[in-house]
Amino acid sequence: MTTTPALAGPGRPAARPARAGRAGLACKRAFDVLGALAGLALFGLPVLLLGACMRWQLGCPALFRQTRVTGPGGRQAVVLKLRTLRADTDSDGCWAPSPGQSTRLGWLLRASHLDELPQLVNVLRGEMSLVGPRPERPHFAARFTAEVPGYAGRTRMKAGLTGWAQVHGLTGDTSLAGRAALDNSYIDNWSLRLDLLILARTARLAAAELAGQLTRRPAGARAAAPRALLSISSIPGRGGQQ
Repeated sequence: MTTTPALAGPGRPAARPARAGRAGLACKRAFDVLGALAGLALFGLPVLLLGACMRWQLGCPALFRQTRVTGPGGRQAVVLKLRTLRADTDSDGCWAPSPGQSTRLGWLLRASHLDELPQLVNVLRGEMSLVGPRPERPHFAARFTAEVPGYAGRTRMKAGLTGWAQVHGLTGDTSLAGRAALDNSYIDNWSLRLDLLILARTARLAAAELAGQLTRRPAGARAAAPRALLSISSIPGRGGQQ
């Protein structure tokens, strides 16, 4: 039986990640650089082709840029994504876009999170990590910090391309308290082994969702992966945790 790590409350100052330390963070950064370079070498050409397709289908620039909170102390960066929504429907308040706001390819990219791949550039720049809490828009981050217990603790570690909450289905319009709990649990139990596990699960979920989307009818495609909330205690490799 394990206990849930203590969560930082609204407005509490961000502390150093419980298990990372300076050496751990340096190791994580080296892993990020190597992983981002490998990812860009592997996915660079497909991303360019997908971007060209989205530009042709939507008639607007292929890259979507948005300022997000990406690190400790409220640090912000311009985060890159492949554009999947029509230019006249992009909105900072859009959590669950309707089917008419994109194309079949756009929904495939959103469902599999392949539209996030340009953020490998953010990782290489040092603005993000491969694994960590997902970055949020500044006005939402400020609001959630004031309203959601534990949300402030998420910024103890650099934002990630994927994260522990994401591989448990907490994306888009899902529980913010659950997302904060999982993100804080990840930070408190961080290890490179855990990062590798999350990346492997992310790849598996993306492939499964992409395959599932390809077999569904085009109309009404879903914008998010299946949401199956698992227990926080399922983080492996810490004491009696499974």
